Amino acid sequence: MSAPLVGAPLAGTALLARIALRTGWPAMVAWVAGAVALFLATGLSIATLYDTPEELAAYSASVGESMVMLTGRVAGLDTTGGVVMNEYSFLVGFGVPLMAIALTARSTRREEESGRPELLVAGGVGRLAPAAAALVVVAGVFLALGAGLWVATLALDVDRGGAALYVASIVATGWVYVSATAVLAQVLAHHRTVWTASLSVAGLTLVTRGIGDAEENWLSWASPLGWHGLTRPFGEPAPLPLAVSLATAAALAALALWLAARRDLGSGMVPARTGPATASRWRTSHAGAALHQHLGALTGWTVGVVALMAVYGALMDVTVEAIVANPDLAVFLGDPDALVDTIVQMLVAFAGFLGAGFALQTLGGLRGEETSGRLELMLAAGRSRWSWLAGHAAVVAAGTAVVVLAGAAAFAVSAAAVLDDPELAGRILGAGAWQLPAALLFVGVSVCLFGAAPRLQVLAWAPFALAVVVTLMGPTLRLTEAQMRLSPFGAVGTAPTGPVDTAGVIVLLVADALLVAVGLAAFRRRDVPRP
Repeated sequence: MSAPLVGAPLAGTALLARIALRTGWPAMVAWVAGAVALFLATGLSIATLYDTPEELAAYSASVGESMVMLTGRVAGLDTTGGVVMNEYSFLVGFGVPLMAIALTARSTRREEESGRPELLVAGGVGRLAPAAAALVVVAGVFLALGAGLWVATLALDVDRGGAALYVASIVATGWVYVSATAVLAQVLAHHRTVWTASLSVAGLTLVTRGIGDAEENWLSWASPLGWHGLTRPFGEPAPLPLAVSLATAAALAALALWLAARRDLGSGMVPARTGPATASRWRTSHAGAALHQHLGALTGWTVGVVALMAVYGALMDVTVEAIVANPDLAVFLGDPDALVDTIVQMLVAFAGFLGAGFALQTLGGLRGEETSGRLELMLAAGRSRWSWLAGHAAVVAAGTAVVVLAGAAAFAVSAAAVLDDPELAGRILGAGAWQLPAALLFVGVSVCLFGAAPRLQVLAWAPFALAVVVTLMGPTLRLTEAQMRLSPFGAVGTAPTGPVDTAGVIVLLVADALLVAVGLAAFRRRDVPRP
């Protein structure tokens, strides 16, 4: 094979794309297969449960305005396509940005931190080839996702034109987040920082979409997620928002390449902050070093979760007014006196979801410490394996508690203020605290996989996704109480509308401790690094 011409900026892009596919295909396949499987399961369940015009009309009347701040304003709720879009909207709002960030950050900044792109560029690969290959590959993954979703829609009785527009809008939304993450990967110098900044951007777009759709104002046009809803594929289709998404994605991708051509390989446009010449005594300890490593991510997650939950609380009055104005919806949700607690129960679980997401994302970075060779150096300096991993597990568990409780507190304060109900703050804080054991379970799952089979650590996201789907979609899919309890977030009970399940909480805490213990024991006995 002839070497690419030196000096051609994009020389070798196809070669790097093939390498990225060869090395990263398991994660790519897992994301696409999981998203398509969840969509198909959602669609088939909806088609079975709401198979008559009367049932679809009842769904539209009972659900329509209740969770606009979470799902967005979905058109065509009296059609099967509209109901599926509404029920799948959580996975689009959270899953699509997360998928874009995970795959793009891995293919750009994490790969660059390994030092491999520098060797390739020195050997004749074009200066822009690494960034261009990452954009091409991850954009292709979203095309594969779109193809899978389109095939899944063939099993449903939905408008074909609407289905095509809906799938195209999901793909375009993913491309916007891919390009935005690629831009941040050129600006920032570390993989963890890119993750934190990208998640902050995703959270901001979720908040602006929620406010815009709830208040029906211009803020819906300030978010890629808002553009997705404004396409109205199963109502009165509007292609303009799709065009806006495609144009934004293209502009951001061009910006990422422009920045890549103007920075030093291995660094960012914003130089990394120089640390002190010597470490403090605290930072030389296992817990101190772990806290220093994860403090940036913890700060970013906490600020983002507080902002998101505060906005949800501030919109409680809008949600309650919409429900009270709809008698069918009020009857659907039960006793009017317990209306607020019912909404709180649905929303407070988000603090638990986000805490678990922080734990999985942060602990997922431990694999990079191993593959980069830094872990070997630390262990060679006399640190024990047990204390190193236990220190990270303890810091992340404490950070998870901070994220969950801070999010619940922000939701409690803002909701109590807008509803003028000081007692509501205590009920929300209590309900949020009971979500913590469920979130901590995923600390154990991730630590266990890292200790025993580090290459499979990414699979810790699978039970998390399943738990979220069961918790959020269980009532709509008419799951039984026993089936709802299969989710850790359901196993803790139904506070504040119902009792706390003490037995479930104990089981979750014991399971978490056992999983961490298994991970620590396995880590002490395996090779480091483990290929």
